[in-house]
Amino acid sequence: MEKDTVNFKISSGLKNLIGKELITDELIAIFELVKNSFDAHAKSVKIFFENIYSNRDARIIIVDTGKGMDITDIEEKWLFVAYSAKKDGSEDNNELDDYRNTLKGHRGYAGAKGVGRFSCDRLGSKLNLITIKDKPESLIENIKINWEDFEKDSKEEFFEIELEHNVLQSHSYEIHHGTILEILDLRDTWDRTKLLKLKQSLEKLINPNQQSDEFSIELIVNEELEKDASIKDPRKKINGFVNNTIFEVLKVKTTRINTIVSEDGSKITTTLEDRGKLIYKTVENNPFSISGVEIELFYLNQTAKINFTKLMGIRPVRYGSIFMYKNGFRIYPFGEVGEDPLKLDARKTQGHSRYLGNRELIGRIEIVDHKDSFIETTSRDGGLIKNHNYEDLVQFFYDKALKKLERYVVNIIRWGEPYRLNKDDEEKQPALNPEDVKNDIQGIIKNLSASDEILSIEFDDDFLAIIEERQENSVTRTLTELTAKAVVSSDDPALHLGLEKLGRKVNKLIDERNQFEIETEEKTVELKKTTKELEQINNQNLFLKSIASADIKEIASLQHHIDHGTVKITRNLTKLAIAIENDAPKSELMSYVERISLENNKISTIARFVTKANFNTTSKSLTRDLVQFVNEYIENVYKDYEDLRINNQLLSVDISTPENLSFVCRFKPLEIIIIIDNLLSNSYKANSKEISISWKKNSDSKLLLYYQDDGKGIPESIIGKIFEFGFTTTDGSGLGLYHVKQMIESMGGKITVNNKVEKGVQFILEVHHGA
Repeated sequence: MEKDTVNFKISSGLKNLIGKELITDELIAIFELVKNSFDAHAKSVKIFFENIYSNRDARIIIVDTGKGMDITDIEEKWLFVAYSAKKDGSEDNNELDDYRNTLKGHRGYAGAKGVGRFSCDRLGSKLNLITIKDKPESLIENIKINWEDFEKDSKEEFFEIELEHNVLQSHSYEIHHGTILEILDLRDTWDRTKLLKLKQSLEKLINPNQQSDEFSIELIVNEELEKDASIKDPRKKINGFVNNTIFEVLKVKTTRINTIVSEDGSKITTTLEDRGKLIYKTVENNPFSISGVEIELFYLNQTAKINFTKLMGIRPVRYGSIFMYKNGFRIYPFGEVGEDPLKLDARKTQGHSRYLGNRELIGRIEIVDHKDSFIETTSRDGGLIKNHNYEDLVQFFYDKALKKLERYVVNIIRWGEPYRLNKDDEEKQPALNPEDVKNDIQGIIKNLSASDEILSIEFDDDFLAIIEERQENSVTRTLTELTAKAVVSSDDPALHLGLEKLGRKVNKLIDERNQFEIETEEKTVELKKTTKELEQINNQNLFLKSIASADIKEIASLQHHIDHGTVKITRNLTKLAIAIENDAPKSELMSYVERISLENNKISTIARFVTKANFNTTSKSLTRDLVQFVNEYIENVYKDYEDLRINNQLLSVDISTPENLSFVCRFKPLEIIIIIDNLLSNSYKANSKEISISWKKNSDSKLLLYYQDDGKGIPESIIGKIFEFGFTTTDGSGLGLYHVKQMIESMGGKITVNNKVEKGVQFILEVHHGA
């Protein structure tokens, strides 16, 4: 047997995958480049926007004062695709270790993927890189890149495309070392609204707890200076340094909990404060596998929300909720409006009067991680990879921060809002302050003091006086006095009398405790049973039969996904216009129309159906029972869709499913919904009234869905054309069945049509495992 080796070849198309197609948001692209400056030990980053309103030579320029690069760094690191010197530990080669260690909190690395530099491609089609190494007699290195050179021929290999390299004699920027990124031929239109959004987003990018003179970000847009000069509110000015002081200001205005896992992972320190007054501070052993984590949560009652709006110029619901930072830099989508990665709002639906949701909370989760225990997803807006450490982090968040805050806010201060003593009362009582609930707070402290988990506890002197008063007649007080008396004389008759009294009290307390434990155990068993039943219901129901009306937060939760679709539509419309102007071939024009139509279809489906989904409909994929998914979608969503009922467009759908039939596979929920929706829509257009759906499982790996309507059918003369792009016999787009076929085939399946039925037409969808 002859044996040799073969190698992968890398297409120039890789650039798109790790550039503008990976980083789809222009703001995140800028964030990635700022993070690179931070990792290069820059003390300042300046972001210039030039000529953005003149339509000529518009550019973004990012200038940092970091360590810079020489030609060796450029060749062996910057041009080494997907290589990260940060990740393999060779980023600094000890040359700047002393500098790094002097920084507040010892800077970690904000990125370690090796692709952040390709964010330049997302922002513009050309890049002019200028860099000077932070060492004596460094050269001014210059690299020029036209990203479109990588798009001309995907058969050309990535490394064969040459880049222009120069050594410059001078440059026009006020830095002696660092890196300058001049990004030209911008891919996006920038205006004042988007620039303000960028500045506000940059304020949230860096952990406000780590702000100092060690790292600053400045936004400079000369074309907006005149407008800025006419505005008094600094928050609404574009030019200037980026700062975020919101968490510091909130500390004296709200109820706050701060929970810290020590760097060695051994202890958890929790501090609860209410409007500037210490409620308690505890230290306990850490039962979790995580270390170097800090959580700070603020509860916002109505007064705090008003103060927030006055301070920030934006309502808290539009600012964001729980932000996450790793090594000083923000992790998306934590904190984004409409996002719920910690499932706070999903949990709140189970008990509005018991749980806090995103509307009542603002805060941060701060992670110091030099070992990649917490790994950011490659997509940059997908949060953290769901490994064991992440699961521990979420559990820590709930058990040691959120639930403790909830117990105080809900049970002690009654949400910090005016309240009624009885539900029939017309007059409300004033909102409770810590001074009004001293006895209740003393109960919390007493329970914490008795816990074996708590190593130490501190609290305000005001609460200490209450505890001492309660102890006057307590067993603890009696025991303390008797112990002191016994030291003086063991023959004192009062000692024996006191001990007898103590014994009776102790026995009574033991009896009460035992009865309490029995009742608690019974309640615990009952609670576990109820929780298990709820979990089973949630697992079985992919769609909710009935939901509350879609309020603002539900609408906001869709905005993120709809925005992505509209951005893609806008881009393809621009490309279509250019293609028409250049007399492009019909096939190219149709490809743009196809993409626009598909994105429009997705947006329509999200807007119509996502509020009834008991899962993330817009998620990339999930592993579930496909039969159950389709059946529940039709029964619980399609049949409940009010608009179809009002317009007499609702079809009667009968589903026949063999007993115990299931087919668990991986699929994209949005695509399955679009497929079913298109079939139902076509049936309605064909004057159908009745739809029958039946399932058949040919083998463990193959599932068949038979879809039949009673409409006007499909003539034999056109049956071969119905899946073609743009073909239609109605006033539709001619893209519905085309998209259905494309999606089924992308799942490894196929769709066939049978027009030999007695009435109407039958579609047969075949799906295989791996879909």
